[in-house]
Amino acid sequence: MELTLAHWVYAFFIVAVLVTMAMRRETPLVCIVASLVLAWVVTGGFVKAVQAVFNSLTVAFTELLGIIAIISIIVAMAKMLEETGLAEMMFRPVQRMLVSPEVAFWVMGVVIMLVAWLIWPSPAIALVGALLLPAAIKAGLSPINAAMAISMFGYGCALTTDFIIQGAPGITARTAGVPVDAVMWKSVPMLLVWAVIALPLSFRSVKRDIRANAGKPIEWAPFEASAEALKERQKWTAANPGFRRIALPVIAGLFALDVAGMLVLKLRGGDATALLGGTVGIVMVFVALGGYGKHGFEKLTEHTRAGFMFGIRIFAPVLLIAAFFFMGSPGTAKAIFGDGAKSLLFDLGQALANAVPLSAVPIAVIQAVVGGITGLDGSGFSGLPLAGTLAQALGGPTQLDVATLGALGQFFAVAVGGGTIIPWALIPAAAITGSDPVEIARRNLWPAMAGFVGVIVVAVFML
Repeated sequence: MELTLAHWVYAFFIVAVLVTMAMRRETPLVCIVASLVLAWVVTGGFVKAVQAVFNSLTVAFTELLGIIAIISIIVAMAKMLEETGLAEMMFRPVQRMLVSPEVAFWVMGVVIMLVAWLIWPSPAIALVGALLLPAAIKAGLSPINAAMAISMFGYGCALTTDFIIQGAPGITARTAGVPVDAVMWKSVPMLLVWAVIALPLSFRSVKRDIRANAGKPIEWAPFEASAEALKERQKWTAANPGFRRIALPVIAGLFALDVAGMLVLKLRGGDATALLGGTVGIVMVFVALGGYGKHGFEKLTEHTRAGFMFGIRIFAPVLLIAAFFFMGSPGTAKAIFGDGAKSLLFDLGQALANAVPLSAVPIAVIQAVVGGITGLDGSGFSGLPLAGTLAQALGGPTQLDVATLGALGQFFAVAVGGGTIIPWALIPAAAITGSDPVEIARRNLWPAMAGFVGVIVVAVFML
C-alpha cells in the first residue's frame, strides 16, 4: 500500500517523542501538538482536529480508567493499614528474620517485591522502609545496600511485570491490541531470566560491601514522616487493640479468596482487577469502622482522596501521551475519528517489513532499545503506550508475537524508567534510605544490564 501524509506525520511525531524522552524532557506537550497536527491531516478540518484532540484524551481516559482507579484505592487502603498499625503487625514476623546483613538483603528484597506487586512500589517503599529498614540496619545491612534491594526487587522484578494490579500490562496490552493476560504470561520468562542474572550479581556487590565494612558502625539518617502524620499514626495505632487482633486474619482471608476465585473462575484482565478492586473497597470499610470507629466516615474519605491524588499524579501525563498513540491504533482510532479513521500503525509496520527484511533478532533489539529510551524520563509508565504501539506495528506485519514484543518493551521501559539504573528514578529508594541516588544507580548498572541481555535473548526465542 502507499503511505499517505497522515502516515508520515504519525511516524515523524513518534520519532519526536522518542527524541524528547532521550533528552530527558517531558513529552505531553509534544503529544498534544502531535495529536492536533495528525488530527488536522486525517480530518481535513481545523475545528474537527481540535475536537479530536479532546476526543482522543477521553478515549485514553476511558481505556485507562480502571487501572487508575485500582491503583488509587489500593494506595488508599495501604495508608489506612499503616495509620491503624495493621501494617506494623503484618511485618513484625519479618523483622525477626533479619538476623544478618546477607539475610536482610534477600528478605527485604523479596518482601518489597511482594508488597510492590500488591500495592505498587511507591507506597510499598514507604511502608517497608518505615517498618523493616531499622531492623535491616541493626542486622548490619548498609543503607545503600538496602536501597539496592529495594530498587532491584521492587522495580526490576515487581513493577516490570505488575501481575496483580496489572497497571503496566494493562496499558501495554491496550495499545498493542492484545489481551492483558497474554502480555503478563509472556513477561514471566523475562522476569525469571532477569532475576536469575541480575539479583545474584547485585548480591555479589553487597557481599563485598559487607566484608569491607565488617565491624564498622553504620551511619544512617532515618526517614522522618511529618509531625502531624506521626501524631495520627500514634493515635490510631493505640486505638481498638481488639479489632487489630482479628483484622489481619480477616483481611488475609479476603485476599486469599480473591486468588482462589481468579484461579477457579479463570478471571483475567479487567475481571480480575474488578474482583480485587471490590475486595479493597470492602477492606477499607472494614478498617474504617473497626479501626477508626465513629471517625471512619471521614478517615475513609481522607485516604481515598489521597489515593486518587497519587493515581492522577502518576497517570496524568500518561493520558496525554496515550491519547496521541491511540490515534494510530486500529482499535481506538475509530472512536476518535469515526469512519475516517486509518490503521496508521499496521500500515507503517507493513511498509517497514516490506522495505527491510526484518527478523526476530533486530526487531527484539529495536523494541528493547526503544523501551529503554522511553524510560529515560524517569517514570517508566510514560513509554508504555509507545511500547505497545511499536509492538503492534512491528509484530503484526512480520508475523512475530505481538504480546512478546509488548512485554519486552514494557520490561525495558519500566526497569529503566521505573527505578533501577537512572538516578532521577531512584529518588524514592534514596530518600527512604538516606542514600545517594547516583551511587545507587552506579551499583545497579552492571547487574541490571547483564539481566537485560538475558531478557533480549529469551525474547528472541519466544518470538
